[in-house]
This record gives sequence, C-alpha cells and structure tokens, in this order.
Amino acid sequence: MCRISLIALLWMTCLSVKAQRRILLLDSDTNQPIEGVSVSTDQGETTTSDKKGIATLSVPFDTVRFSHLKYSSEMLKREEVRDTLFLIPTVHMLPEVTVSELAPEIKMLIKGWVAQAVTEGAAMAPQGIASFDFANMLDRRRRRDKKHLEKAKEVLEKWDEKQ
Repeated sequence: MCRISLIALLWMTCLSVKAQRRILLLDSDTNQPIEGVSVSTDQGETTTSDKKGIATLSVPFDTVRFSHLKYSSEMLKREEVRDTLFLIPTVHMLPEVTVSELAPEIKMLIKGWVAQAVTEGAAMAPQGIASFDFANMLDRRRRRDKKHLEKAKEVLEKWDEKQ
C-alpha cells in the first residue's frame, strides 16, 4: 500500500513538473535577461519574470502576452512560444513625427539675418579698381559664403511666393 501511494505521489509530481513551461526573456540588443516582464495567458494566469529573466507558466494556454514598459508587447500562440524569447526595446522605435510650416516669427528672423548678411557682404566688397585685393581673390570662404547667401535669398523668395 505504501509503495502504491509513493508511486502515485511521484507520478503526480512528474505530471505537475511536466505541465510547467519556463521561458527565458532576453533583450534583443544586449542579450541580457529582462526582469519584470508581465506574462499573461488566455486562461487568466499572470506572472512576471525574475532577475534571471525566467517566467514560469503552470497552466496550459492557447495564447500568451508578454509586456514591459521599455519593450514592445508580444502576443504569441502556444506553437510560436520557444524556450527563449527576445523582446525589442521601444527606445529604438520612433514616435510619429508631424511636419508643419515654419512659424512666421522665425521666417521674419531668418529674413532679417539674410538681409544683414547681404548688407555686410556688400560693405566688404571692393569699392573700385584702385582697391584691388589679391588676398580676397584667393579666399575660398568668401566665395563659399557668397554662394550660401545667394541660395538663402532664393529660398526666401520661394517662400514669399508661396505666401
């Protein structure tokens, strides 16, 4: 009688151990275990992963959901769940971006800067043949700045046409 009860007890222990499912949850970028991942099944069981990133499910399930604040949530069917699951950090996911028109006060400020730069550039220009400066001919920065100013003028004129 004692043997039968011992065998039944061992058999029930084996069944309960076999029914448990251990899942290791890792960060997809660093391969480090993730603590605090909420794991919930369609059967109503909810658990969280420990410091080693291991979550243990004891109830059979059809679908399971993994969620964490810093990672994207995953919902998987039983067939898709493996012993190790990599979660994707939400830090890499960009939020929605909305592009709008430039504010009018910023437009006016830019126009002022361009006008000031143009007047300063005109003041720096030679005032006749007698004021020829060979060093200015070799100055690449001045030519580059002049091209930038011309391009900025064109852009502002296009903006004005659209208004």
